[in-house]
Parts: sequence; C-alpha cells; structure tokens
Amino acid sequence: MRMILNRIKNRIFANIIKHKPNPKGYSTIVGVGSVVPCQVEAYFLALNKYVDESASILDVGFGLGYGLNILAIKAKEVSGVDVDKKVYEYCQGTIVGKNPKLVYLSLYDGYSLNFPDNYFDVVTCVDTIEHVEDYNRLIKEILRVSKKGVFLSTPNRRPEYTNADGTPKNHWHLREWSFDEFNEIVRRYGRVDWNFLNGPFEGPFTWSKTLKENSLTLSPFILKDNNDQ
Repeated sequence: MRMILNRIKNRIFANIIKHKPNPKGYSTIVGVGSVVPCQVEAYFLALNKYVDESASILDVGFGLGYGLNILAIKAKEVSGVDVDKKVYEYCQGTIVGKNPKLVYLSLYDGYSLNFPDNYFDVVTCVDTIEHVEDYNRLIKEILRVSKKGVFLSTPNRRPEYTNADGTPKNHWHLREWSFDEFNEIVRRYGRVDWNFLNGPFEGPFTWSKTLKENSLTLSPFILKDNNDQ
C-alpha cells in the first residue's frame, strides 16, 4: 500500500512540475485595480528616507505605476523602465501625460539601461529582483546609473511562503532570500543601510533596522561609493 501511495504522490508531483507556470510569463497586469500593500510601504519608505525635492529618480520594474506616483510626491522628476509590454501599455494610458513629473517611461531588456553613468540621483527596484535570473548583473547596472545609491525591496524568505524543496510558493518568483543570503549579495556593492518591513501581509506594518520574526521584506539601500562617481 505504501508503495502505491508513493507512486501516486510522485505522479502528482511530476504533474505539478510539468504544468508549473514559467516565471518569465508573469505580468503585473493581473493586478490591475489593486495594490500590493508592502510595495506601497516600500515606496513610501524610499520617498521619505532617500528622496529629496531636487532628486531625479529611476524606478526599475515600475509595474502598474503607483510607485512612480508615490515617488513623484517629492522628487523633482521620475522615470521608469520595465520588461513587461502589457504594463507599459497600461501606464501609457494611466500616468503618461497625467503625472507632470514623469519624464521618461520605456521598455527595456531587463539588464541594459540606456543612460550615462551617475544619471539618476537614486534608483528604486521594488519586488523585481526576485524575478531576475542574473541579479548581480542587474544590481551592477542600476548602481552604474545612480549617483547616491539604489533602494531594493524583496520578500524575506519565510517558512510559510516556502516549499519543502526551498523554492518559493509564489511560482512567479525565481528565488527568494533569507536576510543572511541577501546581505551577502548586496554588501559586495557598497555600504548598506538596512530596512525591514514587519507585520501581516495586509498590514498594519512597522519598519525596523534589524530583522524581526515577522519581517516581510528585505529592503536595503546600497550607498554608492564616492569613488564610483
């Protein structure tokens, strides 16, 4: 009986793997009409902590565009790039021409940014890096075009959101990191100002400078070395 049950279990698992969606097929357009609360919190943290009134900001992976609108509350000008044609076309009708601080919106290949070195004061990249295959290449490129640094926010890998094999339950994510894992990556690129969003998925939230038991996101700001400017 146990052998039969194991065979059935293995067939079910194989069928799940076979029909698992390809993360490359993900589009933020599925979220039209809603917002992700922890993304909103991340954008407001970036706005209040790292953006000033003279700042030029690039948002990498702008999605439905509400992050651009949040950043524009204070920034002098905002720009955005995304790989997703569907959300690019959506934002053409929702924020282009309606947000006077939006100066540039474009598709890109996910890695190469068509801007000179140190072009933007700050680059934001919220809930994007977990979708990117070569995340080190992405970090290097967004740092290249920033003057002050880069704000990243990505899910904290928590047991309730992780499969037994270590992969994310959110099948659109290529990977998720623990704090130790992500810290090991980002500290290679400069000094890091750490932020952690804590609370249940829908809030209410708190921010802390240290990892908590209920931390939802890992949200570092990588300060660009002055020698790179």
